[in-house]
Amino acid sequence: MKTKRPIRTTATAIIYYHRFKAFISDKEKVIHVDGSINAEDAINANEELLATTCLQLACKATEVPRKVRDLVNVGYRYYHSDGSTLDVDESYFKMRASLVTTELLLVRALGFDLEVELPFAYCLNVLRGLASIRYFMMDETKKYSRKQQHYPPAQKEIWKRMETDMSPEMSAIARLAWVYIWDSLCSPKIALSHPVPVIGLGCLYLALRTLQTEMSMNMNEYVDLWGASENMSVQAVRDFITDFLEFHDRISLSESQ
Repeated sequence: MKTKRPIRTTATAIIYYHRFKAFISDKEKVIHVDGSINAEDAINANEELLATTCLQLACKATEVPRKVRDLVNVGYRYYHSDGSTLDVDESYFKMRASLVTTELLLVRALGFDLEVELPFAYCLNVLRGLASIRYFMMDETKKYSRKQQHYPPAQKEIWKRMETDMSPEMSAIARLAWVYIWDSLCSPKIALSHPVPVIGLGCLYLALRTLQTEMSMNMNEYVDLWGASENMSVQAVRDFITDFLEFHDRISLSESQ
């Protein structure tokens, strides 16, 4: 079962998860005399509950309504892949009640800051700047107007038009950059320590180099041109690329063992 979430919702849930884990690691663990632990530590020990809560909170923060039962079932099926769908019984209602409490604790752990900036938009803006996607070269005479009821197309529709407008080479670059961004978000070190624009620009640069695309500029010129608006330094992009490659090496090593 899937809940068909937008990219932004899933990525936001991942960031919430990383931020909560960072909160726990920085927090002093307290064990009471009776052997019990704090509520935050108990949540941290329950991966299924934590992941489902992050997803539920992300759905609310990005205004993507989903039924609690669907979210609970998705989490249950992921962590209990050999079992059947969770029945609406005592176990289900306990899980549902736990979500309410856990969500409050999660919001507090996040410092009530639920806004998440993601690298996808920055990466697409650079692609637009490269004039690689004709669809994004907006005609200045065509403005979106509430009065005329003209609104920007949905993200899914944008991708359909991108696939039509882009050459096969540029489509491969865009998709590989997208994959690299997702990989970056899976690393808490990268997702939490590197600025969002650096991740977006760095992933696009890696995609260009991986596919051996002919470039008319070196890395310094690339960063100076497309990172100037964010006061981005070449060293910041180099540090991101180093961490990204190290993360991939660790994943490859663990998979080979």
